[in-house]
Amino acid sequence: MTDLTPITYADTAHTSEKFLWQRSEPCHHGKRFRLAAVSGQQLPYRHPSEPLFPARELVDTRPERLHELEQMPNHSPRPLDRPEHPLRWDEECLRYTSQTKIDFFIGVLRALGVVSFFALIPISIFVVVYGFFERGSFGEEFWNFSSWRVPVFFVVFSLFTWGGANLVYGLFPKYTAGYQPGPMWELNRRTGMVKVFANSAKKSTAWKVAHELPFHEFDCYLQSSPSSQGIAQYNLSLVHYSVEAHVALVGMFGVTSRLDQLAAWDMLQRFMDTSQPLPDSPQWEQFRPLDPTTLEYDKEIARPPRYWRDMDDETFNQKIVELQDRLSEFYFG
Repeated sequence: MTDLTPITYADTAHTSEKFLWQRSEPCHHGKRFRLAAVSGQQLPYRHPSEPLFPARELVDTRPERLHELEQMPNHSPRPLDRPEHPLRWDEECLRYTSQTKIDFFIGVLRALGVVSFFALIPISIFVVVYGFFERGSFGEEFWNFSSWRVPVFFVVFSLFTWGGANLVYGLFPKYTAGYQPGPMWELNRRTGMVKVFANSAKKSTAWKVAHELPFHEFDCYLQSSPSSQGIAQYNLSLVHYSVEAHVALVGMFGVTSRLDQLAAWDMLQRFMDTSQPLPDSPQWEQFRPLDPTTLEYDKEIARPPRYWRDMDDETFNQKIVELQDRLSEFYFG
């Protein structure tokens, strides 16, 4: 039976007051490292941390999705393979790894197939109908009309790409498992430490730790890049103030709006701060009884243990609007 005893914090566990400690080591960042990692706007620390999280956490984690996860076979907030899994989001740590190259390639092919199919269907219909009326004949002339063959060919090719990718996923699930054999980084609430792993792609070095450093020694940078339409998109990066240790948070939190990235940084600070409860978002709800500070806090305020999971759709949609308004007021008000 799975052990559901709350975690115990290590002596090195983080609290927001540690951000106020004096830093003594000089910076040893090389020019190449600074260009690659230390860029963008450095975000401030919060003391104490703020009870905020991105609106995307609500939009992407609706109650019905939480119910689906709960109904999966052998579901548990602490599955047996959790310690060795390269991807985690729970009361103890955030751990991330990237997709394997083969899974990424097949995923791109499948996405292109789906998008191309639905985009080309109306185009194909238009070309065929236009060909009918332009030629003025529905008979032999249409079959000699070469223009219809091009869109139809691409529709068939899109279906082949879409179906072929699904077939590969179905026949070779282990080959297309999805993730690298080891993690890329880990933020641990229990220990207050940040781990940066050496090489997650190779089994021989998959779990080798390159750096293990306190969370309060990292600075957070908000980086921006234009989309294909020229719209600014944002992502987060953690950089150690002295050592060349870098955590790219873009894999876990994506490239989103400035507002959501600012909220993600505050959510991370809240998560790592053991003097305060876990962020009260749907993602963390099942883990709240497993964290001692959160467990005590929830008892004090008599928080319903299934607050998010048992929420009706109308109330949930209203919570999304309220959160977006609260974030806009806090950061831009």
